[in-house]
Amino acid sequence: MPQEGNTRVMEQFDTLDVSAVLNLESALVRDGASRQVLPAAVPLIRDCKMKAKEKYQSDVWLEIEHLNKGIVREDPRSSSVAPCDTTTSAVAQCETDPVENILDQNLKIKFYISSGSASPSSHSGDEADPVKNKSHQFFLTSFTAPTKCHQCTSLMVGLIRQGCACDACGFSCHTTCVEKAPRACPVPSQQKRGTLCVDVQEGMGTAYEGHVWIPKKAGVKKGWQRALAIVCDFKLFLYNMEEEKGSKPNVVVSQVIDMRDGAFSVSSVWPSDFIPVRRKEMSRMFKVTASQLSAPSNRYSVPILADSENDKCEWVGVLSDLHRMLRKSHSRDRSVYVLKEAYDSSLPLIKTTQTAAIIDHKRIALGNEEGLFVVHVTIDEIIQVGDMKKIYQIELIPHGQMVAVISGRSHHVQLFPMLALDGRKTDIHKLAETKGCHTMTSGTVCQGAHTCLCVARKSQVFCYELFQSKKISHRKFKELQIPANVQWMAIFSEQLCVGFQSGFLRYPLRREGSPYRMLHSHDPTLSFIVHQPVDALCAIEISSIEYLLCFKSIGIYTDSRGLRSRPTELMWPATPTYCRYNAPYLSVYSENAVDIFDVNSMEWIQTVPLKKVRPLNSEGSLNILLSETIRLIYFTNKMTYGDELVFPETSDSHQKQMVRHLHSKRRYSFRVPRGKERLPIGL
Repeated sequence: MPQEGNTRVMEQFDTLDVSAVLNLESALVRDGASRQVLPAAVPLIRDCKMKAKEKYQSDVWLEIEHLNKGIVREDPRSSSVAPCDTTTSAVAQCETDPVENILDQNLKIKFYISSGSASPSSHSGDEADPVKNKSHQFFLTSFTAPTKCHQCTSLMVGLIRQGCACDACGFSCHTTCVEKAPRACPVPSQQKRGTLCVDVQEGMGTAYEGHVWIPKKAGVKKGWQRALAIVCDFKLFLYNMEEEKGSKPNVVVSQVIDMRDGAFSVSSVWPSDFIPVRRKEMSRMFKVTASQLSAPSNRYSVPILADSENDKCEWVGVLSDLHRMLRKSHSRDRSVYVLKEAYDSSLPLIKTTQTAAIIDHKRIALGNEEGLFVVHVTIDEIIQVGDMKKIYQIELIPHGQMVAVISGRSHHVQLFPMLALDGRKTDIHKLAETKGCHTMTSGTVCQGAHTCLCVARKSQVFCYELFQSKKISHRKFKELQIPANVQWMAIFSEQLCVGFQSGFLRYPLRREGSPYRMLHSHDPTLSFIVHQPVDALCAIEISSIEYLLCFKSIGIYTDSRGLRSRPTELMWPATPTYCRYNAPYLSVYSENAVDIFDVNSMEWIQTVPLKKVRPLNSEGSLNILLSETIRLIYFTNKMTYGDELVFPETSDSHQKQMVRHLHSKRRYSFRVPRGKERLPIGL
């Protein structure tokens, strides 16, 4: 049989011409070669696929482990990533959209929500495909307009990186709500929560929203500004809007009024309120009131103009019902500070005060253009210390029984004994090398055996050891060069912590050595800080192994190695100008308010509606309120026993004057003059 087949083939070849035979032979050769190559290549291709699959599985489960620890690992293709608060049911794959620029503010991290439990043996690249599984493709996103969480309906407050958004269906939520989100993408309509939904027990959710008009910055007399009003988490949020048609509000909160405030109320506006508006606007107006100062009693009201009288009635009804509901739920008052006036606002020295310090419970040091003054609040006596002018910063150094000030046109540091605060004449020790300095901090090293003073001038820091015997002396033991101009610094745990643009460093003071990075370059979840330069406001030592780094756009928790210690970040409602810390509370100052955070629980616990307020000391306990009547304000902590300061009765009466003592040019009494023999002076 095989022989007959060969004979038939030979007969066919005989009928072909020579050229056809050559072509056929070439084709057969190529076909045979390809058949030999393919079997050899198949094992190689299969091996590559298996290795890729194993690497993918390893990467995915490594991501899960990192997420459980609050760390997200950078994908080789990604230039910036961010954390997400999630658990093992969330499989994360970090990658950024190829069209996104590394410097784009809309920094994202992509991760997929798996619809079921996973195991290393069951997962593969195909199974994790979000398109095939119809899973959410979440990105950590910086929203540019106020956005509500589709899961809990609360606002995603913050300036950047406020929450996550699904790239496929647009579902947006807090990073802490990602795991609770419906698994299916897009979310079925029956699983969608309404945009208005309130959990009374938790105090979470959005109850009402709409467009209103609020007074312009210069007041009602200058007209009204369009605003978006949202009642969320039992707070009234007001967002300014541009006058252009179709414009969206900014993410920066203009004003926040907390309904948990003991003095909160909402009511219509009447002619007796003396608000300078047109009569036809009166019927559309209502006002929301909250407490401001407790002593003297002072409340803060925001007049709001609705589009119609019906809208006004609806707003008043909703806010009143919610407040009633809140009181019935017995929601705890989380506020910490009560504001009191520290001294009589008619004292001329207060109007130009730049810095202040609490010496003891009866005395305050005030620094202004005229010099350094000590105010004895219980006996209304004032002492001028030395002949220094233009005081920019006061640093009390109780361990060394000294006081340091930055003063004069040349911004020098001057030191003098604390005895000078009693009015005694003492020598003043000047640090000539500090000319042009802008901030300083003090502390102790060697378990309190030595007193240090660190002074910053642009990007240089001079470290001095101070000595007090008959005279004050000093020894410079270290000079540091910081990568950029110093924006903040403090001493804790015998290390100097320095904040500068987009970074913090800790320098050992007891020994030589390289500084410790508080934002480590090996943690890719922190790289967005470097890519988007942002000012440093302060750092807080929460424990020996954890720090809170406060930047102008966000607050980040790191460990002693400079790696992220918590997956979530601290969000500012408005752009901060200052941060002050008085354990365990962080006060964040912005244009229209002071927001208080508990740094341990990360809760936003209080909003103080004070406009144009500025801290005068490092703890933020003394503040100056630059309103029509300039006031010296003290933040009293309700949680502590007893006050740090005695509070005299105050009034806005301008009958009192600073009267110089007959036998001393540096002592004054603040009282109503009784005789012409004592010369009243005005400073």
